[in-house]
Amino acid sequence: MSFGVDTLGGLTEKLKQLVNDTQDLYESFIDANQLYKQGKMGDKEFFIKIGEYLVSTSALSFLAVRVILEIKNTMEKGTSIKSPTGGSSSSPSATQAGFGIGGFVGTGGTVGPAAASGNEYTLPSPQEPTFKPVDIELPKPRASSTTTKNCIACNASIPAHAKFCSKCGRSQ
Repeated sequence: MSFGVDTLGGLTEKLKQLVNDTQDLYESFIDANQLYKQGKMGDKEFFIKIGEYLVSTSALSFLAVRVILEIKNTMEKGTSIKSPTGGSSSSPSATQAGFGIGGFVGTGGTVGPAAASGNEYTLPSPQEPTFKPVDIELPKPRASSTTTKNCIACNASIPAHAKFCSKCGRSQ
């Protein structure tokens, strides 16, 4: 919720900073990976680097979604989107040549150059699955004439498919 404050500008500045921080952590992780492969870094230090990078990428994803939602809210309200410096990005120079938010998101949920040309992308309507009952007949296994056999070692009666005798334990 923006409450008349330039929330989008603040969030985009945080997003830019987090992208830079994440890039630094990525480079640090790559270096740590090489050191770990060479045996110059222990497991604990390596997993700390993995954890730092993972937390940073998760935060980056979360913040990117927040920025997208704030852009959507701003566009739904019909207010001009301000840059972090206070200028309005709804000026003609911002939308010229596809730059600025208007270059890739049109009003009403259209996206890309098709939004400007009037060709809107629409999602197909959801379809209900149709299930048709199918009768499947499984063949019954034929009962063998003998359901038991005798152990080759102790002559005990065991199941015909047994690989070991249940009495003496010998292989059949």
